[in-house]
Amino acid sequence: MMICRCAWHPHYYGRPLWSGVASWRGWAVSFTDGICSRCVQKFRTEHGKMLDRRQREPATAGSQSAA
Repeated sequence: MMICRCAWHPHYYGRPLWSGVASWRGWAVSFTDGICSRCVQKFRTEHGKMLDRRQREPATAGSQSAA
């Protein structure tokens, strides 16, 4: 069984958030990590300035043409 969980939830809310079963293959338990909508909002609030700055920076390595 593969269980989905929000990897960021313990950081922001102090406890894990289980999103559900992603796959059921036998009796072994494994996990897959993601991020829930509440944690995405908190992350964007905390890191919004950095994310905006990275989007505005020009891509210099790939935009230059070889002559």
